[in-house]
Amino acid sequence: MDRNGFLYVSDYKKNESGQLNGITVAGIGSLNITITLNGPAAVVLDADSYLYIVDQNNYRIVGSGPNGFRCLVGCSGSSGSAANQLNYPRRLSFDSYGNMFVTDCNNDRIQKFALLTNLCSETITSTLMNMNASLNTIQSNILSTITTQSSNIIKSPSAQNISYNRPKFNAFPSWNPNAIIFANISTVGVLPTGIFVDTNNTIYVVDRGSNEIQIWFNNSIGPTQTIPGTFSAPLSIFVTTNGDIYIDNGQSNGQVDKWTLNAITSVPAMYVSSSCYGLFVDINDTLYCSMYYLHQVITKSLHSMSDKTIIVAGTGCSGSTSNMLNSPCGIFVNTNFDLYVADCHNNRIQLFQSEQLNGITVAGAGSLDTTITLNQPTGIVLDADNYLFIVDYNNNRIVGSGPNGFRCLVGCSGSSGSASNQLSYPYTLSFDSYGNIFVTDFGNNRIQKFTFLNNTLDPSHNQPKLCQNASWNPNASTFANSITVGSNSWAIFVNTNNTIYVAGYSNSLIQIWSNNSINPTQTIQGGSLYPFSIFVTINDDIYVDNGGLNYRVDKWTLNGNTSVPVMHVRISCYGLFVDTTGTLYCSMLNHHQVVKRWLNDNSSIVTITAGNGTAGNTSSMLDGPCGIYVNTNFDLYVADYNNNRIQLFQSGEINGITVAGAESLNTTITLNGPTGIVLDADNYLFIVEYLNSRIVGSGPNGFRCLVGCSGSSGSAANQLLYPATLSFDSYGNMYVTDTGNSRIQKFILSTNSCSK
Repeated sequence: MDRNGFLYVSDYKKNESGQLNGITVAGIGSLNITITLNGPAAVVLDADSYLYIVDQNNYRIVGSGPNGFRCLVGCSGSSGSAANQLNYPRRLSFDSYGNMFVTDCNNDRIQKFALLTNLCSETITSTLMNMNASLNTIQSNILSTITTQSSNIIKSPSAQNISYNRPKFNAFPSWNPNAIIFANISTVGVLPTGIFVDTNNTIYVVDRGSNEIQIWFNNSIGPTQTIPGTFSAPLSIFVTTNGDIYIDNGQSNGQVDKWTLNAITSVPAMYVSSSCYGLFVDINDTLYCSMYYLHQVITKSLHSMSDKTIIVAGTGCSGSTSNMLNSPCGIFVNTNFDLYVADCHNNRIQLFQSEQLNGITVAGAGSLDTTITLNQPTGIVLDADNYLFIVDYNNNRIVGSGPNGFRCLVGCSGSSGSASNQLSYPYTLSFDSYGNIFVTDFGNNRIQKFTFLNNTLDPSHNQPKLCQNASWNPNASTFANSITVGSNSWAIFVNTNNTIYVAGYSNSLIQIWSNNSINPTQTIQGGSLYPFSIFVTINDDIYVDNGGLNYRVDKWTLNGNTSVPVMHVRISCYGLFVDTTGTLYCSMLNHHQVVKRWLNDNSSIVTITAGNGTAGNTSSMLDGPCGIYVNTNFDLYVADYNNNRIQLFQSGEINGITVAGAESLNTTITLNGPTGIVLDADNYLFIVEYLNSRIVGSGPNGFRCLVGCSGSSGSAANQLLYPATLSFDSYGNMYVTDTGNSRIQKFILSTNSCSK
């Protein structure tokens, strides 16, 4: 009974612990997700009213906390008489220090499980540490002292007791797609796999060929220390906060070795039956080893003198059920003692919550939620918000999750290779404290460093917030005619300041309207000839298609008289876009693909991001791509002209999803030659339909025609003739290049439409 008079009962036969009508707070029939119990024999509460239950027939003690239930002691999964086992425990009691005393009935003994008080002085927030703080408040005679410790833990969530980096990212982090070679074959040998970067940004790499540990201190270019070892072909490495280095030595010697920086010999830390493809030490100083060939993950406490190991995941036989693994590789254990496993040949990431033998698929094949397709994942790391970063070995890329789902981060070209934007069978990754990604590029015999970009650009284009009934005046005003912009102009851009840019198709002029002017306020002479597209960034750099004659994209500045080429292309870019990382995209109608290039370095590498260069209508192909749009999650939308559809290529994916037009999975709208695509603030689509001479859009009630809806083309104010592109101003007004009429039309948003 607690101090409020609530009575808690361990209901042995009903396997639940709960006036005359009880509430089930744990076990069978509980309203909330708790834990499975089998013959609970006793229940105790701590100072925060968290439950500690003697789970008799499961031979263990379980407990609750702010992050739910988990096993605390006796977590081997079987009964026994070893120091870490129980055999029909019956009662539990705490002493004033938080130590547990358990009556171990069938072993005829009383077991004392000592609270690891060293965890309470550290400042990382975790279930165990919060629990430990609570345990220490049980006896009032030490309440004032221990409450101070508990407060420090909760209010100081710095990660002083973890040795690895878990950076805090915003919703859309990005990395330079072109990596720096941090170390090559002459430094790290052939086929590198193991890397570790600690919180001081000291970098440890295993040289499998020479059996050495290479160490880089203080941002050094080359290794500053080398530890020669007696290990053989090591695959993994982990370094703790005190500088102890744990390294796989399972292949030939059947053990994990512990080295120190200044030692000349190692000591065995764990005996294993196979190589450890992943190593990890949790905040409780438990060492984990994933055994690829034995299909399981085992652990051993580094405080124990016993050589006994415990199986925490997998059965020892390959399989794809929730309690099985098939060739596990990289592992990660969070501060709540949840185990993440890169289940390589099951093409998935498995989460084994603390002391649970059944895993949950959180990414890849068989996941309950829509995640991402994986092909032999070998590495898994979590950031500060518990988002996943996965080494997708056979897809030659790094993928990650975030608040908007999964996407490719680096190595997103769709093929393996040795270029700076490519990987070849990457194996592991490690973050430094700045968020840079270090990857062991196994197939290229090198370590690649992908630099975190913390200087992402704000969007320069308008994405108005529109109501579901938004409508536009069907009778447009002519913003500019052929006298001003020449004939057949395609390219228009309206920025967030409502400055309007038009690249004349026939007059080689870039015309600019500022401050709501009626006539151009600036003209840039000598622009590209026959441009189909224009894009302006937040810093007023103007990118103009010059592919038809000169096979390039040019960059102009507002006050410059000359341009510089920034991207070499094979043909005209019918669409241009610059995303928030400074990556320039070009859609090549006659080459049936979209290519991109990062603008912030000197590399001229162009990467194919959609289409294979051959016209077709499969999910990986395009036929005459025109307008393009990239959202802040780096998903690419393509107006696939000859296929009469809008294709969505999610970040890093080479197979598109039809979101509008021919063969879309959902009922959308029939399109005829779409050439432009724009999204609003709610990610609804606005499509320029060239051959139907109209603008259509989606909304919460589906698709509809917005302007040019007379059913015929023409030159009247309510008609269009082969419209090509569309741009919003900040008020939601539409500017449309009406190419067949050689004019720019402005359709004004009807501000009273939302009240209808």
